Amino acid sequence: MNHPHDVIFRAINFLRAEPQPGWDAIAARVVDAIRVNPRPGGRPLLAQTPPDQPGQGNIYVSDHVLRSAIAVVLRERYLCSPTGIEFDADGVELRAVHIDVTGSYGTELGELAAEIRATTNEIITELLGASTSPRGPIDITITDVVTGDPLDY
Repeated sequence: MNHPHDVIFRAINFLRAEPQPGWDAIAARVVDAIRVNPRPGGRPLLAQTPPDQPGQGNIYVSDHVLRSAIAVVLRERYLCSPTGIEFDADGVELRAVHIDVTGSYGTELGELAAEIRATTNEIITELLGASTSPRGPIDITITDVVTGDPLDY
């Protein structure tokens, strides 16, 4: 499977190489429509253009995409179930992340929270770019502890 960045960078390169006539006149309306229509409550988060691929314009990633990526990786790597992932943003810039997690009885919860925090920061860096790490905290709250695998509940 391709790395998620490969698809994004191919799209960036294609769009930059093939500018459409009249785009400047409709760009704001298109961006506004995209912000309204992807999913209710979704918000764009500014992604960093890779330093080796400079160009004009901005790239945005929906908070739904970031939330989904974090949830999938946390479920795959750790014996936990993320039950809530929320973002604080200043406009389109990510400020802080709040994650609620159900853990498994017997797990060292402080260590789990530290690992989830580090993994979340890695995912944010991977999807949005190195300079887009949250300026605020990545808060982890263990909301429940169950016996066995939390994904079974």
